[in-house]
Amino acid sequence: MEYERVSGRVIQSVQRAFDLLEHIATRPEGARLSELADGAGLNRSTAHNLLASLETLGYITQDKKGAAYRLTGKLNRLLRLDAEAEHALRARIRPVLETVSQASGESTFLALVTGTDYLCVDAVQSDKPLHLAVRPGERKPLIGEALGHALLAADTELAAAVRADDPQRWERHAPEIADAQRHGLALDLDSQQAGISCVAVAVTRHAAIAVAGPTSRLPKSRLLTIGRQIRAELDKVRPANQGWL
Repeated sequence: MEYERVSGRVIQSVQRAFDLLEHIATRPEGARLSELADGAGLNRSTAHNLLASLETLGYITQDKKGAAYRLTGKLNRLLRLDAEAEHALRARIRPVLETVSQASGESTFLALVTGTDYLCVDAVQSDKPLHLAVRPGERKPLIGEALGHALLAADTELAAAVRADDPQRWERHAPEIADAQRHGLALDLDSQQAGISCVAVAVTRHAAIAVAGPTSRLPKSRLLTIGRQIRAELDKVRPANQGWL
């Protein structure tokens, strides 16, 4: 692998790796080594080494050895929604947060995937003296939280990447994630934070809503009822004949 500079502060091997990624991105059906090497102006040995590195890092994949290379979803997971799309999603979801919070009496929040974490971007706080305070800007790992489990259950590529990144932690929470896949919602029954329980429902592969509060007010039956209400309220504001974004 070469490390000489092309110009200024650009490192040649980095530039070549991104050239290959850009070539693969233009071919949804995938691209083989020979055409990628020719398209990027590289000899096949150099192209193969770079592609092997990108595959090991999880940015590209092959169905089998010698097959075409395709992008994975890892690049998308590094990015948050652009500002305009995030604003539009938050505007659509805000009434749901308010309605569910008022009906449940608990704090309700919206979070987005960012890498292997989720980031809270909007919240409606409970007005009860004893409640869970959730603040926009808070970030937590996807594994180990009901909201993260709902997102992992909704995106198989994200789940595979997170599992590969931390297999031991994944195995500890695999039953909860599997339950979220089966039921379409994720529960945390006083397991991650003493005295706090939560229900979470994915809105898209990149966004989810959660309601959390004292376990004394949120037994499993109550959480399931709230989960159904979240779905019902989402159906009321879901865009017709188009996606959320």
